[in-house]
Order: sequence, then structure tokens, then C-alpha cells
Amino acid sequence: MVLLHKEEQEVTLPMDDQPVMLFRDVTKVYPLPAGDVTALDRISFQVDRGEFISVMGPSGSGKSTLLNMMGCLDVPTSGDIYISGTRIGDMSDVDLTTLRRDRIGFIFQYFNLFPLLNIIENVTFPLMLKTGKGVDPERGKEVLRAVQLDEKLFTHTPTELSGGQQQRVAIARALINNPDILLCDEPTGNLDSKTGAGIMDLMTDLNREGTTIIMVTHDPHIAEYSRRTIRIADGRIVE
Repeated sequence: MVLLHKEEQEVTLPMDDQPVMLFRDVTKVYPLPAGDVTALDRISFQVDRGEFISVMGPSGSGKSTLLNMMGCLDVPTSGDIYISGTRIGDMSDVDLTTLRRDRIGFIFQYFNLFPLLNIIENVTFPLMLKTGKGVDPERGKEVLRAVQLDEKLFTHTPTELSGGQQQRVAIARALINNPDILLCDEPTGNLDSKTGAGIMDLMTDLNREGTTIIMVTHDPHIAEYSRRTIRIADGRIVE
């Protein structure tokens, strides 16, 4: 794989050595009538394959903007972002959509499952979008088993499941396309502490098996499950 620098030099790195995510002097400025707001200010960091990272910071610190950048939902005002060696600033909207679909899995606080689809259909939906054709339900069952969901629930709809069960379905959906990175936005924020601990144990198991995880959280107890914490304040990374 090839990593392009600003100077357009090509540096070939072995797959295991290439960071799955690289931010280089990333700034995001939102122009507003009352004056420009700098949400991110020259952010630089890298995420290596297999890491488990938590992102913490007070409200308004830039966490949401950073998450949007990591998920290729927005592009920087200046600086460079690479996802698995691909510079997102050079990509079209179609290419960015494909990158998000194929390389990034998203887990949200509120699950965002389709209420009219059953659990297998929810999980396999991203794979159907990727292939453009019907998907073998066995693939969905395989991933659901991996997140330890009871098989008797596979044909239920999300409203028939508990919050913790719905989050397991959401994790399975995020994993169906074998993403390079799993982005988690307050994954236990809508769960009680016992259920949240079960979800975090599952995330820890996934990480041990090689999944790269970046998790935004405000809870220091949840952050303890990660191996590294990035703290952000006023749009900058702080120690």
C-alpha cells in the first residue's frame, strides 16, 4: 500500500506498519456570521492497526468534529487525513461514501437500527449495499454469534430487544464488512452500568482479536477499557 505525503512522495509501507489512520496538522474552521469558529486546531496523531483508543474532552472541546473527521463525514479546512494510506482530501463524495462503507464501522449511542427489518436484515444491510445483491443470511448469523446474541432473537425486530441486545446488533452491523476501523460514539451512553460493562467486555474481546477501535466517551470508567486515551480541549490535543 502507498502513503502519499504533501510533497507527493510515495512511501511504500508494509501493511502491518502502515497506520490505519493518520492526522497531520488538521484544522477545521466553521465560518459563522458572528465570526469564524475553530473546532480543531492543528491536530496531529496516528492510529496503528489493532489499537484501542478512547477520545475524551469536555463539551465543546471538538470531540464531535474530530469523530466526523475520523469517519470521513467531513473534510478538514487545512491539513491532511489518511485512512489506510488513502488521503481523503483527494477523494470525491462517491469515493468517500465507498471508503466509509468498506473501511469504517460506526457504532452509535442510540443504535440507529431499522425498526421494520428483523435483526439479520439489519446486520446484513451494509453488505447488501456493498455488493448490490442479496446477501446470504448465514453471514449475518455468523457475525451475530460473534457478538454473543441469542439465536432465538435473530428473526425479531429491534423493538423486541433490550438496549444491550440492540447494541450488540449494532456492533454486528458495524463488523459485517470487515472494516479497518471501528468508530464508537458513546457506545454505552444509553445503557445501564451492568449492560454497558457487558458491551465493553465484548469490545475488549474484539480488540484482542485484532479490531482497531476508536471510542469517544465522557466516562472515565469506560475509557479505562482502552489502551490509550487522546484528550482534547479547545480543539487541541492535550497531555
